[in-house]
Amino acid sequence: MGGVSRGAQVSLGSSIQAIDYQTGKTVWEHHFETGQGFLSTLGSGLLTTAGGILFAADQGANLVAFDAERGRPLWHSRLQDVSNAPETFMLDDHQYVMVAAGDMIYAFTLY
Repeated sequence: MGGVSRGAQVSLGSSIQAIDYQTGKTVWEHHFETGQGFLSTLGSGLLTTAGGILFAADQGANLVAFDAERGRPLWHSRLQDVSNAPETFMLDDHQYVMVAAGDMIYAFTLY
């Protein structure tokens, strides 16, 4: 998460960065549009799957799926304010992503 601390003010940032753990260099960065900054509510969190998909929420009440290797947005769904990190589970040989938003819990099937 990109962000800047300025005295008593703290910016939550408006980007997600993928950093190569071996070199410390930024591999890719996704900037959210104005008003669409990362973390609509403090601490909503990220999820990365073994299949290379990164899930994040934005302030526009969207759950967004990114290509974790390249940072390209793949899909999004407008929900309500996402209140937790997305979670994944398997049921009957199907993988699901589940996230709480507003007063609902949403589950999406991954193919």
